[in-house]
Amino acid sequence: MNSKMAVVIMGVLAASAVAGTAAARDGYDRGYDRDSSYGPYMGVSVGQLRYNEDGLDTITPTTAMFVIGAPLSPNLAVEGRIGRGLVTADTNTYGIEVNSLFAGYLKGSVPLAPSVSLYGLAGVASVDYNRDFGLVNAHDSGFSYGLGVDFDLAGRSRLNLEWTRLATGNNLGYDYSVDQAAIGVTWRF
Repeated sequence: MNSKMAVVIMGVLAASAVAGTAAARDGYDRGYDRDSSYGPYMGVSVGQLRYNEDGLDTITPTTAMFVIGAPLSPNLAVEGRIGRGLVTADTNTYGIEVNSLFAGYLKGSVPLAPSVSLYGLAGVASVDYNRDFGLVNAHDSGFSYGLGVDFDLAGRSRLNLEWTRLATGNNLGYDYSVDQAAIGVTWRF
């Protein structure tokens, strides 16, 4: 990841924290009872991991993740994730099997409307997978970031759509990146 992207991500998170604090201080009502939306949460997501390596078509195995989080303030939370691949995927005889995914994030959100929030993620992720080409076993860990949107549903549930950059690396001289697009549901308790 280049330094410009790191500055942009950190700027988005800082702006989220400042805007969220100002909105909370000014009494911004997100359209639901604040007591029911502010608390620990857990959820699940299903996504598509996108393995992009120079010289290859994108390989897209399906993944599932369990999410647990706790708010630090109304618009800032800490989140942990654990998951794995559901199916092995291949493209043009090159395949990927995802063994495990782990991540820890700081999640800053900005309310856009009474039931919609934009959020940014920054933290650390670890991806363990097997390829049937190049260096077969791979375990990548490092800085991870992403963007998403939360939609409040009935009760204490929330739907989210997100994109995350999980890892980057090099496979025998070929650069690659591992991203994930996912849809999920969380419940506050």
